[in-house]
This record gives sequence, structure tokens and C-alpha cells, in this order.
Amino acid sequence: MAVITLSREYGSGGGALSQMIHNSLRYKLADKQLIEQVLRTYGLTTLDEVYHTTHNIWSRLDSQTMELVRMLNNTIRAFSKHDGTLIIGRGGFVVLQDYQNVLNVFLRAPFDYRVRMVMDTEGVHDILEAEEQVRQSDKARVSFLQIFHDIKPDSPQNFNLVIDTSRIPLHMAASWVIEAARNIDLRKPDPARSTASIEVDPVLGRIVEETLSKQA
Repeated sequence: MAVITLSREYGSGGGALSQMIHNSLRYKLADKQLIEQVLRTYGLTTLDEVYHTTHNIWSRLDSQTMELVRMLNNTIRAFSKHDGTLIIGRGGFVVLQDYQNVLNVFLRAPFDYRVRMVMDTEGVHDILEAEEQVRQSDKARVSFLQIFHDIKPDSPQNFNLVIDTSRIPLHMAASWVIEAARNIDLRKPDPARSTASIEVDPVLGRIVEETLSKQA
């Protein structure tokens, strides 16, 4: 089964879409909580802070931050060795961009649409507060990917499928992702260029496997 990475702008419906994919394909979800759970076993407890901070070039000189990013990338690789896994955010599309069995998906939508979605789904009643949340999330996401992965985050060439959820209903977007993942399975990627070929530290691999086994 293919591995899917789902990157999304805040307020574009990534949470709902991931659940649709999970319900249809029965994929395991390697989301923020699961990834953080693995990192905590190594004493790395600041992923949320690092991911949601606006970074600059000086962040690369912080040894603790760079160690966390290194372990985050290794953890994403370890999750990707398991077929049928949906890896949500955290730069997974960059880490796994060279593997044939990976489908990299990006959800986007105009700013105003995402503000309305945040107000509707997150219980934010003040439009100015919702705008600030979306704006800050965008800044943090862009800076994380630019500083630690040296890429232009929203360039279409980084993804196999880009969907504007203000135009494409989520149920339709989910059907596209599901069909694309099944098509990857039918093409039978070269094992040498599959995530199954990734070498993972045995201890990390065991922790990831145990973490996934506990997921309903």
C-alpha cells in the first residue's frame, strides 16, 4: 500500500480529509500526537514549540533545535516504512520526496475562506482572532520549511496533487487522493525506490511499530 503525506494550510480542511482517507483505506495516521509521542521517548518535548515558531537563519545554529529536526525527519522515515500510513504535516513531503510509493498531497485555500473555516470549526467567534491564527500558522509553516528544508513551501513541484478546498469539496478531494493512492499500488513501485528500503535505527523502528500497533 502507498504512503501518503498530507500537507495543508491551516483552515483548509486537512483534519476532515485525513479522517475520510483513514475511514476508506484504513490507513494508520501518523499525526502530530503520534509523532510527538515517539519523540518524547527520546526526551525531545519541544516539537510543537519549534514547529509553530517563526524561524530565521539563526535557528540553524541552535543545536537542540537542529537535533529535534533531525530526529523528526528520522521518525517520519521510520513511519514511512509501514505501508498504508498517512503522514500529516511536519515536512513529510520533503523527507520522502524521492520515493516512488509516496503520494505527496497539499491542501490550500484562499485566506478569507480559511478564516471562515477556522471560525466555523474551531469555535473562534472573533474574526480578527481567526485572521491572526491563520496568519501566524502560515508564517510558522513557511519559516519552518524554508529554514530547515531550504524549499519554497507551496511550490506545486513539491507535490503530486494540489487541491484548493474552496473549489473542490472535501469528499471529492478525498476520492481523488484515495484513487491516486490505489493507482500507485497498481503500478508496483521499484522496491529499491520504495520507503521499505529505508534503513532505520532498530530502536526507533521498534518504538514506531509499537506506537502504530496501539492505534485503533
